[in-house]
Amino acid sequence: MQSAGMTFIIAMIVLYALFHLFWMAPIWAKLIVLSPLLWSLGRLLWAVYKRLGWEIKRRRMATRSQRL
Repeated sequence: MQSAGMTFIIAMIVLYALFHLFWMAPIWAKLIVLSPLLWSLGRLLWAVYKRLGWEIKRRRMATRSQRL
C-alpha cells in the first residue's frame, strides 16, 4: 500500500507538469490537441439533442393518440 500512495503523488506531479506545459503552449498547439476532443463533444451533444427531440416528439404523438 505504501507504493500506491507514492504512485498517486508521482501521478499528480506528472499531471501538473503536463498541465503547465499545455498552459504555456502556443494556441495552435492547443487547438491541435483539443480539436478532436471538441469535435467528439459536439457530436455527443448533437446526438443527445436529437435523441431528446425524438423522445419528446414520440411522447406528444402518443398523448395525441390516447386522447382520440
